[in-house]
Amino acid sequence: MAVDFRFVLTGAKRVFDSRPMYAQVVVTDDCNLACAYCDEYHAQAPLPPLDELQRRVDLLDRLGVQVYDFLGGEPLLHPGIVDLIRHAKSKRGGSNLATIITNGFLLKEEGVRELNAAGLDFMQVSVDSIEPTHFSQKALKTLMSRLQMLAKEARFQVEVQTVLNEATRGSYQQFRELLKGLPFAFGFSIMHGRGGRIAIQGEEYLSLLEKYGVFEGVNFYGQHLREMLTGDFSRPWKCLAGCKFLYINGKGEAQWCGQQRECRRRLEDIDLAWLRSNRQHKSCEPGCALGCVRLISATLGEPLKTMGASLALAMGLGRKAASRK
Repeated sequence: MAVDFRFVLTGAKRVFDSRPMYAQVVVTDDCNLACAYCDEYHAQAPLPPLDELQRRVDLLDRLGVQVYDFLGGEPLLHPGIVDLIRHAKSKRGGSNLATIITNGFLLKEEGVRELNAAGLDFMQVSVDSIEPTHFSQKALKTLMSRLQMLAKEARFQVEVQTVLNEATRGSYQQFRELLKGLPFAFGFSIMHGRGGRIAIQGEEYLSLLEKYGVFEGVNFYGQHLREMLTGDFSRPWKCLAGCKFLYINGKGEAQWCGQQRECRRRLEDIDLAWLRSNRQHKSCEPGCALGCVRLISATLGEPLKTMGASLALAMGLGRKAASRK
């Protein structure tokens, strides 16, 4: 069912109530790669048991979560990932969204078909460049055959996500040209440093932002980003992490986000009072370049400004879901 009337109605309630809408759930801290800009993995970290991950989904569902991002590390390293997606989609009669964020190196036809059957809605594949760089091995040279397989086999929507930095900005337009024949959505992340603060600036990035936008059709904080790319962090906004957006680390603790780690609470101890306490301005807001947090904060924090884009996105997703059945 994914995006249907019930999903939209519940999402509208999240503007006014104290419940979370969106959760990023770390499936494993382990990763098969070691990208230079990433500090959200630990090599050879233990895998949380499947039943424990399912329990975390149960708790999040009771809190009111509608959208799940399953990530790592590398989530496809977990042998129970298909069962976890199936479990998440069993909640709310399937009137929710489940996403996997992956580097794509472990994708195989059989696994994609299993994810189709489990009801996966989205897959975000991180591909940064045409050739591998010192920042990242995630390149078209190594991933194109897997992307072509996804275009053929996936019944879920695929988005190719790129981290823009000095190693990728110059070839990004060529990168998009090489992928234009594939039925994917595209987006890019602005590279950040520890704490989530924007780590790049300059006219080159501004020109790419003007041409492509951040996420196709959903550029809620585009003006903020333009200003940050020039070094201006003065525009106010309210971060809704820890309130509408939850980041569940590998230990099952809720953090504000993947970069702010001093605020932690066991998932089973979260109540509405704790969620309300986090609906406040945070000292890390100036210069924050975390796209997922920004997206949810804009959608639910400024609903009148974002309503049109939100409805257009929801209707588009609903049509795509229906066409895949």
